Amino acid sequence: MNYTFIEINENKHPIKFGFNALRKFSSKTNTSLQDLDKLGTDMTLDSALILIYCGIIDGYRASKQECELTVDDLADQIDGDFNSITRAMEILSEQMGGNTKSKKLKAKKK
Repeated sequence: MNYTFIEINENKHPIKFGFNALRKFSSKTNTSLQDLDKLGTDMTLDSALILIYCGIIDGYRASKQECELTVDDLADQIDGDFNSITRAMEILSEQMGGNTKSKKLKAKKK
């Protein structure tokens, strides 16, 4: 699977939601393998941010570019482009072979 690009508040990043990105997300959030099929539904904002971050980090790895982006930098970029969360979830669904219309992000407060 190749990477694609996502533009967040005028910043273009490669993004890839492959097994490595999901592994990193699972490790950072203590998400079990069984729960990975629920990605994109009823996620906290923190979980959504970490998922997008893991996808971007893996996109940079796949494109053989160095990534200097931090989770805080990403959050700052999303502040100016909240719709980018939905775009990232659509990319996740596309790359996982799902239907982009069926996965809607429903963030909940932590």
